[in-house]
Amino acid sequence: MKAIIIGGGIGGIISALTLRYHGMDVELYERAEGNPEIGSAVQFTANVTNIFKRIGLLDLVKACGSPVEVRNMREWNTGNIISTNRLGDTIAERELGSPYLVFGRSELLDRLGEQLPAGLARYGMRCVAVEQDDSGVRAVFENGHVATGDVLIGADGIRSTVRRLVFGEIEPVFSGKVAYRGLIPAEQLPDFESYQWTANAWPAPGQFLLQNFAGRRTINLSLYRNNQRLEDLDTGHRTAVVSMEQVLSFVEGWEPAAREWLSRSADFLRWPLFDIEPLNAWAKGRVALLGDAAHATLPFIGQGAGQGAEDASALGDALAHMPDDPVGALMLYEEFRLPRASRVQLESRARSNYMMLKDPFAINQRNLQWREASKAITGYFGNSVDHWILNYDVARAFQEHVAA
Repeated sequence: MKAIIIGGGIGGIISALTLRYHGMDVELYERAEGNPEIGSAVQFTANVTNIFKRIGLLDLVKACGSPVEVRNMREWNTGNIISTNRLGDTIAERELGSPYLVFGRSELLDRLGEQLPAGLARYGMRCVAVEQDDSGVRAVFENGHVATGDVLIGADGIRSTVRRLVFGEIEPVFSGKVAYRGLIPAEQLPDFESYQWTANAWPAPGQFLLQNFAGRRTINLSLYRNNQRLEDLDTGHRTAVVSMEQVLSFVEGWEPAAREWLSRSADFLRWPLFDIEPLNAWAKGRVALLGDAAHATLPFIGQGAGQGAEDASALGDALAHMPDDPVGALMLYEEFRLPRASRVQLESRARSNYMMLKDPFAINQRNLQWREASKAITGYFGNSVDHWILNYDVARAFQEHVAA
């Protein structure tokens, strides 16, 4: 079995690793000239880190990831703690069997990419056509190169070329939300060690600020703003660098600690947030979509990259289960993965509004719920409202699906 993967981001690289774990031949093509990941942090909860445990790479991801032990929800104007959640790797491993970690996107992709044989991933390769018949599938590139294989996986992001070529035009949906993302290297914080392993979040009317980590030596800041319009942004749907002063103007009246964190980042990447409507199909013949190409998701439950990793695990299992029927294997992959990933998409949309309520009564009710939930939860994961996401073993679930 030979797979062609289009897209060299986190989903594409994890797909290459999992398919090679099953003994398959892989070629990976990325249109950027190098590591395509930009931005801030990515988190892997236990449902994702148990995938790396299975393929023998857990020690690698633990070495470049940061365990966040505690996350505090704070009132935006006073700084008073609303709730405290215990999250860290030790708690997650005790309750769910695998750690909870956060990473810098680019560093994570570099470390994962180093596990692939030299030459397997090719960069600066823009796919312009996909062709398939009973004998196989072909990807044609702008430079004239033609790649052939048994299956082709489109892991090329929310504006996927593979999706457009095979499934037709599917426009991303603007959420009305814009993220402002900044990074603070440890070297800029003389007291960095005192902040390690603790994250803070400030839900405010129409806004939400998260101070977290992006790997072991960088602090990540993400300010989300609701009810935004693309026409008010000078670069439209594209990202842009904006000043720290502009971001501070959005948080006048906030408690000093929140403003202090924002003032430590020299500038911010403005990032309009899009997703796509849940699709009815991801597979067509010998071609299947994966990750954001299949189910681009808003970041408000931190499962975008994680769902791509679950896809990669299930894809490898499906192809290994039906090695003589690649078309059937991709149908099995779609049948198994589509309902869960679509549920995560819709939950992320709902959560994005819940985090940035404006009505004072609704805010008070939400904060009260958070306070009570924080008191009731043992550890964090055991009876969290996100237990259906976190306490999930995609490999076990696939076997149960096949058996059923």
